[in-house]
Amino acid sequence: MKYRRLGKTNLDVSVVGIGTWQFGGEWGKDFTQAEVDQILDQAKQEGINLIDTAECYGDHLSEQFIGDYLRRKNREDWIVATKFGHHFHRNFERTRQWSAEDVLKQLDDSLRSLKTDYIDVYQAHSCTDEEFNNDDLWTMLDKQKQAGKI
Repeated sequence: MKYRRLGKTNLDVSVVGIGTWQFGGEWGKDFTQAEVDQILDQAKQEGINLIDTAECYGDHLSEQFIGDYLRRKNREDWIVATKFGHHFHRNFERTRQWSAEDVLKQLDDSLRSLKTDYIDVYQAHSCTDEEFNNDDLWTMLDKQKQAGKI
């Protein structure tokens, strides 16, 4: 596997990551924890160290599967990327939530679901320019980074 430095971080990420939207259960089959474990074990064996997920993938279901896996494995072996901005209501129904208060709640919920104290990469999920240009949001995210949550 090849690895690259991620931007200006100290993170060396595999050039291939594992996307986990399917673990959320909306598209195709419902996954079991044993199946998720097998997929992530195989990814690790292939040298993949980047897991990409989002809070809206099954109302944190994908994050919960990953969190259960990471709780039993070595969390430090993985770079966990999750996203914010889309609140899950039910399959195929989400609302866009971009206020600093809403995103802080999403961050804390993701940390609980992922069973970790920190998220390596916290990504804005399909936001518009208007949503992106929110000083309160970026101030709050910077504070969370300084606190070690991101």
